[in-house]
Amino acid sequence: MDIEIKPRNPLKKLLSNLHDKLEDILFFLIRKTPQAIIPPSIMLWFENYLNKRSKELQQEIIRQQWRQLYLEKAVEEIHATQKVKKAQSED
Repeated sequence: MDIEIKPRNPLKKLLSNLHDKLEDILFFLIRKTPQAIIPPSIMLWFENYLNKRSKELQQEIIRQQWRQLYLEKAVEEIHATQKVKKAQSED
């Protein structure tokens, strides 16, 4: 099992948060704008973007679930080795 812990990059987190906020604002504006005003090409782009983004988010959820499982397994292995070492030291 190979688990790598990397320090968080504050700039990357800031840019990600900014992207998320801009995305939220764009979605809010498009939802509040009457559909008759928005050109069909923009609506098509928006639909494609939403599909792409939802797939990315689903993949990220799956990655996070697998990462969580690996971490839980690593913790279990650490606890098991600690129990073995503790049992050996008590003997």
